[in-house]
Amino acid sequence: MKKNLLIGMLIFVSSLVFSQEYKQKFSREVCECVKNIDAANKTKKELSTQFGLCAFKHAASYKKELKRDFGIDLVADIANEEKMESFGVQVGMMMVTECPDVFSKVMGNDEDTEAEVSQLLISGMVSKIEKDNFVIFHVVGDNKNLTKLYWVSTIESNLDLPKEYSSLVNKKVNISYYTAEIFDTKINDYRNLNIISSLKTD
Repeated sequence: MKKNLLIGMLIFVSSLVFSQEYKQKFSREVCECVKNIDAANKTKKELSTQFGLCAFKHAASYKKELKRDFGIDLVADIANEEKMESFGVQVGMMMVTECPDVFSKVMGNDEDTEAEVSQLLISGMVSKIEKDNFVIFHVVGDNKNLTKLYWVSTIESNLDLPKEYSSLVNKKVNISYYTAEIFDTKINDYRNLNIISSLKTD
C-alpha cells in the first residue's frame, strides 16, 4: 500500500515538474520572439498583434500540453475570440514571471500618446476563405484586385464572426485593416500582413 502511494506521489510530482518546465520553455520562447520585435513607431494594437503571432507560432510545439492545461485547441479554436483572448491572457501571465521587461514592452505605457493606426478600407466580394494558422479572407475589391486579409485579433463586426464567417463566400463585405510586419519562418524573413480590424456586411 505504502509502495503504491509512493509511486503515485512520484508520478504526480514528475508530471507537475514537467508541466512547469514546458510552461517556462514556452514563455521564454515567446519572450525571445517579442524581444526581437522593433517597437519603434508601433501602436499598442500593432504590438499586441505581434505578441499574438509570437505566442501562436511557438504554441504549435506544445499543442497537447496547452489543450490539457488550458483547454485550447490551436486548430479548432482559432476562430473562437473568447478562447483566444483567454489564451493570450494566460501567456501574458507566464511572461510576467519570465520576462517582465519584455512584457511591459508589449503593454506599453498608458500615459504615452498612441500614434493613430493607419487604417485602410476595402469593399468587395469574398472569393475564398482559407484556414491556415489564421483565417484568411480573399477579397476581390471594386477595382477587381485580389487582397488577402488576415483575422488574427478581435474584429469589430455586425456579425457573430466565429459562427458566421464561413458563410461569407461570394458575399459583399466592407473591411477596415492595417498592415503589420511579421517574421515568417517559411521564408526566413519579414513580410507585411493585412490585419483586419473591422468587417461588416451591407
